[in-house]
Amino acid sequence: MTERGTGEGPEPIPVFPTGMAGKLLSFARVRTATALLRAKVSDRFVSIRAKVVSLLTLIGAALIVLSGLFAVYDFKSNLDFKVWSRAAGVGEAIVYAARNAETLGDIEPVIQAVAGAPALKGAAVAGADGRVVLSSLPSWKGKPLDIGRELEPGKAVPIPQQKRLGGYGRYPGDYALSVEFPRMNRTATVLIRVDADLLASQTVADAWQLMTWLVIAVILAILSLSLLVHRVVVAPIEALKVFAETGGEGKAEAVGPDDEIGVIARALSDSFRARTDGEARLIALAATDGLTGLGNRTHFKAQLAADVAAGQRLNGSSAGGRNVGVMILNLDNFKDVNDTLGHDAGDKLLQRTAELLRGCAREGDTVARIGGDEFGVIMPGIKNADDALQLASRLVRAVGAPFRLGVQEVQQAACVGLTLYPQDGRDADVLIKNADLALSRAKLEGAGACVLYRHELHLRAIERNTIERDLRAALAKDQLTLFYQPKIDVASGRVVGAEALVRWRHEERGYVPPALFIPVAERSGLVVPLTKWVLNEACRQNREWQDQGLTKISVAANVSAIDLRRTDLTDTIANTLIRNGLSPQYLELEVTESMMQDVDVVIGTLRRLRSLGVGIGIDDFGTGYSSLAYLKRFPVKRLKIDRSFVLDVADRRDGDVIPKVIIDLGHALGMKVVAEGVETADQYERLQELGCDEVQGYFAGRPMPAAEFEVFLRNSPAGGLRGAAKAAGGTAA
Repeated sequence: MTERGTGEGPEPIPVFPTGMAGKLLSFARVRTATALLRAKVSDRFVSIRAKVVSLLTLIGAALIVLSGLFAVYDFKSNLDFKVWSRAAGVGEAIVYAARNAETLGDIEPVIQAVAGAPALKGAAVAGADGRVVLSSLPSWKGKPLDIGRELEPGKAVPIPQQKRLGGYGRYPGDYALSVEFPRMNRTATVLIRVDADLLASQTVADAWQLMTWLVIAVILAILSLSLLVHRVVVAPIEALKVFAETGGEGKAEAVGPDDEIGVIARALSDSFRARTDGEARLIALAATDGLTGLGNRTHFKAQLAADVAAGQRLNGSSAGGRNVGVMILNLDNFKDVNDTLGHDAGDKLLQRTAELLRGCAREGDTVARIGGDEFGVIMPGIKNADDALQLASRLVRAVGAPFRLGVQEVQQAACVGLTLYPQDGRDADVLIKNADLALSRAKLEGAGACVLYRHELHLRAIERNTIERDLRAALAKDQLTLFYQPKIDVASGRVVGAEALVRWRHEERGYVPPALFIPVAERSGLVVPLTKWVLNEACRQNREWQDQGLTKISVAANVSAIDLRRTDLTDTIANTLIRNGLSPQYLELEVTESMMQDVDVVIGTLRRLRSLGVGIGIDDFGTGYSSLAYLKRFPVKRLKIDRSFVLDVADRRDGDVIPKVIIDLGHALGMKVVAEGVETADQYERLQELGCDEVQGYFAGRPMPAAEFEVFLRNSPAGGLRGAAKAAGGTAA
């Protein structure tokens, strides 16, 4: 049913658990409350000191409570004894007087006398009927005496011993005693009231004094116990806790060397010592090069940072400035030692180098191996750049001294990059970077070079990074183009080929010279996609010219040493030719003479390309000092005389000697000879007299975009040299 007018149902009747379920619920609540209480206590009393203090406080409180109870008990006992003693004294006096009394009135003076004694309020004598006959207090006379026993009619109640009564207002000082009257042959009961309040007031002072001494004794005992427990237990445990939390810093001690805490302290100390020693060994191993025993790159950077910091402190003080030199030494062609003599020989070479550097370094210098074939030397307190260069030269000479490695005599060259703090940098990373830049320059200068860092090296590095970044974008956005420079047959004047030259028109810089971005491409690895693009574009354009019915010519493209070392170069070129539908005879690859270092690899690649039908030409011949025996093994189709030899070829005295030798050598080996850099008619005529097969240069035709070269090619053969001769007029530069 619902209650009228409200629209709501009746309130639910609460159901209380009964039986076993109720007991379980109650037990669960108790456990929950206990757990909460335990958690709160644990949160508040976490430390051993808090726990000990709490325990001792509880013990002290309990002892103080017991002292109070004892003082109350002693107070009550003393009070009872004093009250009883006073009542007993009065009773003895009355008993003594009763022995000689012939009537009850004879002892009335005694009762009056004792009632006036200190701490007594009054005394009375009750007859046989239990009613008071004599009394020092008028209010007691005639009243019945209640001693807690039933009275027999006509008989006095015998009380053999003094008894404490509870009647008359239940006063604590009422006592009763049976008294014999021998002469009267009767027994009477004597009531004595002692002033218990007065005795209590006198006794309470003693009780408080006892309580005070007991509390003082408890406090002193607890304090003494606290000090003892703190010294024996708490302090050693806290010391162990601090010792454990700090990872073994400080010293953990115990009261006795053989107690439990002492054993734990020794165990912890040994454990932390072992861990510290292990960490120190790991740190030393992590900072040491395992082969040479020198510090590694991590140690080198840390020590350099420390020396720089020390230099900064000295530079900021009145003691004067302090320079710090940083040297990075690189072993030239160390890979060749590993490849030819084996890695064991390479390891011995590194160990020898480490010993030499350690022996030649100054006292206080730091020598480290910071790379595979690179060593670093930190020279704190170096006077100036000249001293740093002298030390670097001495180290290079020491490393370059010939020595015996197994059965072979080895002479290992090295080069050095140098930088100085604070003039070249004030940070360890910056100094190492600058030394690396100087080392890169030293590698370019050749073996034994010692190069000191200059600011332009940093600018060049920034320039290289910028060019590399922009070149990647240019390759991705197809911003490169090919120019074509014609090759002219000397005998007929016909265009017989062209060299594809890559050009890069930068959005902001304009045309970037190939001499600037090609080395960056080779160093960064961008030369691989660049070569693929050049080959594909040259083949596509050549096929397009052939489809237009123009004279079929070969197009030469330059490849780098990195390209020649790639095993997939032959497949790449074959796929490029197939994709563009160009016959291999119309593609020629030009390699420089300096690429012939890895002879076996290069010869294998060139032979595969030659068997494919692709022509091979050697560019800049005469500048690379290659072996003629190697030249005989190369499947070369053309030799290209370097422009430096063509420059003076028109000089009738001796300028034509080297070109003549190269032309005769090429013809003897069955190769055609091309002279590049031909810029004047005199040069052309003299090369024609010497028997040169082809020429290339501004006299024959400048590098042209594809559209201009197409026009040039359409005017060939009649306009080949004639058109070029008109524009020669000294404009070829």
